[in-house]
Amino acid sequence: MSNEQEQESQELIPSVQDTILFNGKPLVVVRLSDGRPGVVLRWICENLHIQPQAQTDRIKRTEAIADDLVYVQVQTEGGPQKMPTLVLNSVPYWLATIDTRRMEKDDPRRLEILHYQKEAVAALYDWASSHKAVAAAANLVSSKPITEPTRPAADASLDEWLEYHQQMVMVLEWRRDIEQWRGGVESRLEGLEAITGLIPEILDRLPPETIIPAHQNKVKYYVAQLSKVTEQHPATIYSSLYTAFNVPRYQELLEAEWQTVEEWFKVQLERGKQKRHR
Repeated sequence: MSNEQEQESQELIPSVQDTILFNGKPLVVVRLSDGRPGVVLRWICENLHIQPQAQTDRIKRTEAIADDLVYVQVQTEGGPQKMPTLVLNSVPYWLATIDTRRMEKDDPRRLEILHYQKEAVAALYDWASSHKAVAAAANLVSSKPITEPTRPAADASLDEWLEYHQQMVMVLEWRRDIEQWRGGVESRLEGLEAITGLIPEILDRLPPETIIPAHQNKVKYYVAQLSKVTEQHPATIYSSLYTAFNVPRYQELLEAEWQTVEEWFKVQLERGKQKRHR
């Protein structure tokens, strides 16, 4: 079985499914069990008036993002359905490669696609960053004590004795889990007390915070947009970015300078558009 066939045969169950509105239209977004956010292709394609199957096939043919195409169980009005979903990391690349140059300038579909290319990714990243991981309920220890069962009479049946011992196993397992939890908490508290006095020194030694993953992905999105506008190779744009901010790679950009980085891209995009219209 090929990798493509294996992906399509698997049906992932997301830990979160949500619907957000962008430009007045719904986008169905999910968070996979491994924490990665994604967007279901059906709704975003319908909003852009493009065929979902054609886009799914195009993504499969694009080696750079093919592995980020997954099939997810999506809850719909007609019940759960398996739908192609693109992991958010690859959405900027996919959107940026939708060619609008063959469309008329006043074509509403073209204008909608351009709006999505410029603004939708930011909205999707905002949603993804607002959903924090929470502990699975199955991994929590119940704080409510399990009542010890009443011991059967000496002449009770085997079934009564069997039920009693099964309930006692549950009681003993709960007591064991509580003791383990308490021991873990005590160990963590002791560790916290030990490092409390070192926190100021640790903070002084920490390097400046580099850009968060969401902003790293926005950098890639901006580079794809700028490459499309200026027809420059992405490597050339990255090189200009590194020179402008004195970093060896975009992951080393400082989070504190993100607004300046974003403004740099906007200026480059505007200059590129002006040159194209000359």
